[in-house]
Amino acid sequence: MQESNQSGKASRRAFLKGIMGTAVASTAALSLDAQARIHAPHEQETLKDYEEHWGFCDMCYWRCGLKVRSRDGKAFKIDGNPEHPLNRGVVCGKGNSGIQVAFAPNRLKQPMERTGARGDNQWRPMPWDEALDKVAHELTKVKEKYGPQALVMIGHGTWEKPYHRLAHAFGTPNTTSPVFGLCCGPRGVANTLIAGKNLTGNETIDLENCKYFLMMGRNITESLHNGETLGWIDGVANGAKVTYVDPRYTITASKADEWLSIRPLTDHAFLLALIHVVIKGGLYDKQFVAEYVTGLDELTAKVEQYTPEWQEAITTIPADTVRRIALEMAQKAPAVFVYSPRRLTRTSNDLGTGMSISILNSLFGVWDRKGGIFTPQTIKVPEIDLPEFPHAHVSREEGHGDFDFAHNPFAVDVEGKIQRADGAGVPGRWPLANPQYGLTNEMWKAMAEQDPYPLKALLTAGGNGFTNSTDYDTVRKALLNMDFYVAADVSPNEMNSYADIILPEASYLERYDDLQIGGAREGFIALREPAMQPLHDTKGSWDICKALSQRLGLEAYFPHDSVADMLDDRLKKAGYSLAELKEKGIIKKPVDDAINFPREHGGKSVFPTPSGKIELIPSQLQALGMADAIEWAEQPRPKDGEFHFTFGRVGFHTHARTQDNIWLNYFMPENLLWIHPDAAAKLGISDGETVEVKDAKGRGGKIAAKVTPRIRPDTVFTVHGFGHWDTRMTTAVGKGLSDSLLASDTREKHIGSISMGMNMVTVTKV
Repeated sequence: MQESNQSGKASRRAFLKGIMGTAVASTAALSLDAQARIHAPHEQETLKDYEEHWGFCDMCYWRCGLKVRSRDGKAFKIDGNPEHPLNRGVVCGKGNSGIQVAFAPNRLKQPMERTGARGDNQWRPMPWDEALDKVAHELTKVKEKYGPQALVMIGHGTWEKPYHRLAHAFGTPNTTSPVFGLCCGPRGVANTLIAGKNLTGNETIDLENCKYFLMMGRNITESLHNGETLGWIDGVANGAKVTYVDPRYTITASKADEWLSIRPLTDHAFLLALIHVVIKGGLYDKQFVAEYVTGLDELTAKVEQYTPEWQEAITTIPADTVRRIALEMAQKAPAVFVYSPRRLTRTSNDLGTGMSISILNSLFGVWDRKGGIFTPQTIKVPEIDLPEFPHAHVSREEGHGDFDFAHNPFAVDVEGKIQRADGAGVPGRWPLANPQYGLTNEMWKAMAEQDPYPLKALLTAGGNGFTNSTDYDTVRKALLNMDFYVAADVSPNEMNSYADIILPEASYLERYDDLQIGGAREGFIALREPAMQPLHDTKGSWDICKALSQRLGLEAYFPHDSVADMLDDRLKKAGYSLAELKEKGIIKKPVDDAINFPREHGGKSVFPTPSGKIELIPSQLQALGMADAIEWAEQPRPKDGEFHFTFGRVGFHTHARTQDNIWLNYFMPENLLWIHPDAAAKLGISDGETVEVKDAKGRGGKIAAKVTPRIRPDTVFTVHGFGHWDTRMTTAVGKGLSDSLLASDTREKHIGSISMGMNMVTVTKV
């Protein structure tokens, strides 16, 4: 560890050299017997010709461009599309393992009806027509008895769009996706309030030219997305300094110039002290602030108390370190970036943390400058022509999809339209929450408590409420409260074991999906087309929703005979065609520096806030009486014998989706509990021994210990996504401990998103 913390130059060289040496290392790892078989003489054979099909990956949410090879009607190799700007032709281990999604022996292969109790996994096969007829019949029964708003739709994947459309056509406003309330929500809201731009998802950062990265737990080498990771590597290779802030010494920390082992839940205090130093020392971009920023005087007064010495007692980061970092960044500005964690759902005031990150970036003048944040290009592709939805809560403005609520208030109007049950975007409840994606955590509670009105039918598309939420009892109660639950998915999991009907989906290698429309330095449209025929009796999501729409009298919302026809319709509205898109799998608008970096070319930045400027004290928060969001809120600390409980990602698993993938399970079949040697010694725990982890509610379980100095003594950590109990998950079942059992389930006080990082746990030797 000491060696890793010395000069960052040696670490960078080793990192970049290691990437080039991967193939050599892989060969060296093979046994001599295995190498002998590779080089054994054999008769020359001629391989059959293969076809290539275009796609974008579904193994995580970065959606890298793919070129999939197939032979004899079956996919056998996944490569990257070199033309795709999000990955430049690179595919990671998760992406390569997508083959095993299609060929998994235990995937969902035909429609099934539950014959036993919910969760008991007793099923009978049924034909598609019978299954779809039953779904339509049961949804209609719920609608007639309770109204259309009694249907909840929860989607989690790149294919969820048709289910949202079907639910809105049905007449319910209650559609959600975990991406907001359980992951990125506070980041997006913070940036939108301050700069009018939702800097999240596929971030528009000029990584290659950045000269200073302050990484607030953004573990970019393990929670990896290919294009972003490649850009960051280029930036490091080009000489960028990296300061990594995290309670744990991750792989990313090992590539940094310095690691700051911050106390969990205290990022906000550290950032407030940085803002204090930047303002008091006049280290901000004065020209940018004068032209583009409002609220500096008010912010100066608010951060007066947040000195470096004040934060030292909270974060354990020395005051002089804060002053030095502020000066170093100011000297490199505007080619600097304060890098948010991707998942910012941790504390009781994640909005304040997100705002502090956005404020610091803005004070350094990074917008529309080289090495900072660029303005993306996009290609406008209109939606297909559809009837209006039957409730007042959906905006179908161009560029916002057909289930975007961003421009509609959620008051009950004169026609008495029903508000969302989770309160997302609802005045008086959670007005800052984005109702396009909703608050999935709050929706589970509404379903469990049947409040504010009956919620009696559930449609899910992918996802797993047990492993992406943190309150098993509430999720289970919600599922048991449903009169009817239909799950559409590719693979089995704990949530869909509670369904009444399972509709098996074709994998992403076996179907068309809607267009991928991206905004990077190049604008682009990308294609996902079938690389093979479905191996089983499955259907794509659009085909499922079209078939249901016909049975529900909603066929006008799915007017095309095929998904390919729909894509061609959309493309022709934009001046292209499906045939043109099939040539390279992607259509691009070339890089244009004058558009990407207007302030480098005499142009102006545009900030779509109410004032048209960066608002350091957002006017929308003031109107809502929430201007205190920037203020520090005390967070819990462990008592004697307790630890902060933290969790995170590795590069070869995605959330809780991939532990049952045979290839990826090989790399990490189960998780371990990281604990510092000093803490372990006090508890008599040795490396590899089994321990029991529990929280104050008595939740938890057993897991093997990993004793390592790469974590703070007051903190323990485990990898997210393990501890599955569904016996259909034949590879993952019974392995490891679920972090969702131990993460906290309180609310962020301004947005309503979940606060997962506030639990303390005890660890005992078994």
